[in-house]
Amino acid sequence: MPRSFARCAVPLVLFCLLAACGPGPASAQAENPALWRSIADGLREGIGIKRQELDRIERLLPGEKAALAEALSRVSGRLDQLLLLRGVAGETPWASRTLLMELNDLSRAVDRACGPLADIEDAFSRTKQEYATLRQIRARNASREYADLINEKLAGPGHDFKELKHAVDALKEDVDAALAQATTLAADIEAARADEIRRFLDVFAAAYFASSGSLLRPVGLAQAVDDLREWLDAAPRFWGPIIAWTDWKTFTTVAVLAFAGAVAGLWAFAGRWPALGGEARPGLAWLAAGLALAVARYTVLFGANQFTSLLWVLAVSRGLTLLLRRDRTLPVLFGCFLAATAMDAANLPGSVAGLLWPAVAVAAVWRLRAAGRGRSAAVWILAATAAAAVLGFGPQAVMAGQALFMLHLTMGLSNAIQGGLTCVATRRERSLACLVGPLAVTVLATLYVAWVLVFMGGPGLVDHVFTMTVRVGQATVSLDALAGLFLSFFLLRLAQAWFQRALGLIHLQGKPMEPGLIHTVGAGFSYLTWFLFILFALHLFEVPLGTLTWIASGLSVGIGFGLKDIVNNFISGLIIMFGGAVKKGDIIQQGKNLGEVVDLSVRNTIMRTLDNTTVIIPNSSFLRGEIVNLSYQDATLRLTIPVTVAPGTKIKKVRKILLAVAREHADVLKKPAPEVMLRGIGRSGLEFDLYVWIENFMKKFQVQSELAIAIDQQFQDNRILVAFQGVKMKYKPKGTEAMQLETMREELRRKRAEVFGRMRRLRRTQARHRWPAPPPAPAPEE
Repeated sequence: MPRSFARCAVPLVLFCLLAACGPGPASAQAENPALWRSIADGLREGIGIKRQELDRIERLLPGEKAALAEALSRVSGRLDQLLLLRGVAGETPWASRTLLMELNDLSRAVDRACGPLADIEDAFSRTKQEYATLRQIRARNASREYADLINEKLAGPGHDFKELKHAVDALKEDVDAALAQATTLAADIEAARADEIRRFLDVFAAAYFASSGSLLRPVGLAQAVDDLREWLDAAPRFWGPIIAWTDWKTFTTVAVLAFAGAVAGLWAFAGRWPALGGEARPGLAWLAAGLALAVARYTVLFGANQFTSLLWVLAVSRGLTLLLRRDRTLPVLFGCFLAATAMDAANLPGSVAGLLWPAVAVAAVWRLRAAGRGRSAAVWILAATAAAAVLGFGPQAVMAGQALFMLHLTMGLSNAIQGGLTCVATRRERSLACLVGPLAVTVLATLYVAWVLVFMGGPGLVDHVFTMTVRVGQATVSLDALAGLFLSFFLLRLAQAWFQRALGLIHLQGKPMEPGLIHTVGAGFSYLTWFLFILFALHLFEVPLGTLTWIASGLSVGIGFGLKDIVNNFISGLIIMFGGAVKKGDIIQQGKNLGEVVDLSVRNTIMRTLDNTTVIIPNSSFLRGEIVNLSYQDATLRLTIPVTVAPGTKIKKVRKILLAVAREHADVLKKPAPEVMLRGIGRSGLEFDLYVWIENFMKKFQVQSELAIAIDQQFQDNRILVAFQGVKMKYKPKGTEAMQLETMREELRRKRAEVFGRMRRLRRTQARHRWPAPPPAPAPEE
């Protein structure tokens, strides 16, 4: 009804625009009267349609007001009931969060009840604005003749429009009075919500930042028993109204329809991924059930409470656990998560949770040890939570167990997604799957942090904590700004990685981009994004740009004294990078260094020599001296292998062998083709030069060695002699010829005396053996 009422205003708006853009006073008298008549007739027809719609609204308005009053009465009664439920809700975070959910649903109910009357009020406001526009057009003309013409042609429609406007004003007063009650009730709901948020913060601080009493002490154990008795008495009185307020019929209908749609979509998705197999059907069914419950929880009015909120989270977690069936730790941790979630849904006090959690943790540790995971980190964490629960930190231990399951589930999903994307990237030559991996990991990490924060504290805590600010000089520091800075930094690094990887997939004229061009464009994009990031960071912390003048002054003084070399290298790096004289992957020679450029930044250039030595060269040195770029225009390099054969060898045969050896080598390019030149006929023989072209400079010495070995083998097989220049060594003693002769005679006499001395000793020894000495004569006494 209000929409049709608004459609009737279209002719009026067109008329106003036409009148505003019409001819000036000079041409008004020459205007065709038929045109003004048609405009007036259209305006009169539009006013008639508006009058019919207004009559219809006037007939329906009492019913709409009665429906609004009835809805507001129900909402007001439920608000009073919620305020009374605070006394039996218990001092637990999830009970307070349930009250906040109900208050949010009350606000939604008020907005939904005010919807029809709010649309009517908007239509009335547009009608009044159109009337004001028409009056302004009639009053602003400078020429009296033109004004008289307008008033004459629009006298009848203007009078009708004025009566319509008075009728609209009368009805609008009734609508505003009815909506004023809704506004007052909405303000009461918002005030109750603000009070509940403050109460929730106190409850949250008491639950997670304080001890509930050690169970090792009799006093703490007695307190836990008293809390359990109080909970048994108060919990049903809190659960009853919450369950009764839920429209379970609508909730179930929406959940069933959403489940059917989710199952169909997930089954179709599973059909495109045969790797999931039939074993994934139970997990997909649980996942569909969780998604259906989430749709019902967020769409059905008064369907949000601790039971429905935790139920869909459990269903989705169970489905993902079944899909990640290879991880034997995850099902055990899901059991802990299920037990902890049941404690949250039951609004157990912290002392009672500390009494029950050690049993859950011990059972999980036993299951993990039985599954062969006794030395995993999860075992030690669960054992630590059990000890913490006994010492009086039950809520903290329960939340640690839930966070442990969330972490394992997130890591399992991340590994599964990366594995799937890797398989897709390996099957396709040019696939963007490699670029989706970092984004998927980033999204999962963000979702994990959000899951833990929302699950532990909810939106109320997040809003309260992230709005806290601290003033540091001219900057305003808040957790919201820090989170935005961290997230923007992570997204910036991700965008830079994406851009760099995407450049590698771009093909220009059927050929991939050169690595040097990719590096230059990527570096330029990186510097631009970092500059924008700095400006964004200043905006986040509300730092005025005027305060940067002091920093600029300090930098100017520093540049003049101690930073001139850094600035010189920076400017030189920009000139080299964007000038194109040196690019990443070029083969350059700078002084005695010869190698490949592996990185080029604004400060220095990193070069790797042929012996795998890394040389860091300041960029300013390139502008002070010459640069030998062996791959400036072409990356190919010509090698020269000199060969000398014996005189008389057939030249054609040598050329044929050298060319055949060059063509058979895998690293020698076909174009330009190898060449053999007869350099000359030297003293040793025929001197040839074999010219070959290679693409990788780093293989220069390897190719030269392999070609030399192959040439020598072919020469041996074809009996071709390689010419070598012989060298004759002659010793020339010192002194004159007479002195040299005398020295030689002395040396000869010395050697002769030595030889004769040895001969005499040998003869005496031989004589003694051949003619032994006679026996000695007997003594005279004998």
